[in-house]
Amino acid sequence: MNAEKILEVRGLKKYFEVGRPSLFSRKKESVHAVDDVDLTLRRSEVIALVGESGCGKSTLALLLMGLEDPTDGTILFENGDITHLNDSQRKPLRRKIQMVFQDPYESLNPTQTIEEIVTEPLKVHGLGDAADRAERVRKAMEDAGLKPAGVYLKRYPHELSGGQRQRVVIASALVLEPEVIVADEPVSMLDVSIRAEVINLLADLRVTRQIAVIFITHDLGSVGFFADRVAVMYLGRIVEIGTMLEVLEQPRHPYTKALLSVIPVPNPRLRHERIILQGETPNPINLPSGCRFHPRCPVAVEKCKVDDPALFDLSSSHRAACLLIK
Repeated sequence: MNAEKILEVRGLKKYFEVGRPSLFSRKKESVHAVDDVDLTLRRSEVIALVGESGCGKSTLALLLMGLEDPTDGTILFENGDITHLNDSQRKPLRRKIQMVFQDPYESLNPTQTIEEIVTEPLKVHGLGDAADRAERVRKAMEDAGLKPAGVYLKRYPHELSGGQRQRVVIASALVLEPEVIVADEPVSMLDVSIRAEVINLLADLRVTRQIAVIFITHDLGSVGFFADRVAVMYLGRIVEIGTMLEVLEQPRHPYTKALLSVIPVPNPRLRHERIILQGETPNPINLPSGCRFHPRCPVAVEKCKVDDPALFDLSSSHRAACLLIK
C-alpha cells in the first residue's frame, strides 16, 4: 500500500508502576503494558490489532488518543509529533482522531436524547450554527446506519438495541469528520447476528469517508474480510504483522498459528487440529527471559529461553518475531 502515512508510532512504551519499594529492595516493579511498539497507519487503511486480553491492545489505543502518557517513544500524526501535547494543544486533534469504545451503553449519557448526544461534540468544538449542526447530525446518523435519522433523534439510549447504541457512538465520532477511528473491541458486547453489520459499517466508512481504522479485537476470525493488515500482539509487543492474506493464510509465529487454529470452520473437511496453549499468560511484571512466548509455545527450544527475538522481515510487508523462522 503506497498511501500517505497518517499515524505512526516509534518505539512506543507504557510501563505502569505497581506497589511500593520494600525494606529489602528499592526497585519499583512495573507492568510492561506496551513495550517497544512500531506501527504505521496509512490513509483509508484498516489495521486489525489482535491478541488475548491483557496483551496491551487497549493501552496502545489510549496512548494513541492521548488518554495515557507514554513512558517512552514517539507518536506522529500527519508527520507532526503529538506525543506530549497538553489538553489545549490536543483539542483540535481530537476532531481528527476519534475512538469507539467497547461498551456502547457506558459510552452514552442515559439522560440525553440521541440528538443531544450526537450534537454535543459539535458544541464542544464550537462548530456550526444550529441549522448546520442539525444537518451534520442527520448525515452522521444516516452514515452510521440509523435511517431515517428523524426516527431516533428524540429517543434515549435505553430505548435502542445494543447494535443501535453502537451506531450512535459511531455517529458521535463521524459528526466531527475524523480522519482516524480507533475502535476498541467495538463488537464484543453485541449479539453475533449484529457484529457483522457493525464491521460492514466500518468497512463502508473507510471507502465513503476515507477514514483509516485501527480495529482492536481478540477475535482474529472477525477481521478476515475487513482488514488490510493484521498486527498480532503478545505481552506488550507486536509478534507478527503483515497483510491480511499473509497473516491469515501463511502465519509464521506460533502464537498467531494458535489463535487461527481455534477459529470455527463451517466445513468439516477444512477443519484442522486446534493448538491449545498451555498455562496462563505470564505475569507482565515478571516477564520470562528470552522469548516472552516460550513458556506457552508448543515448539519452543532451549535458545528460546535465552534469546529475545526482534521482528524479522519475511517479505516487504510481512514480519514476525520468532527464533525458529527460517
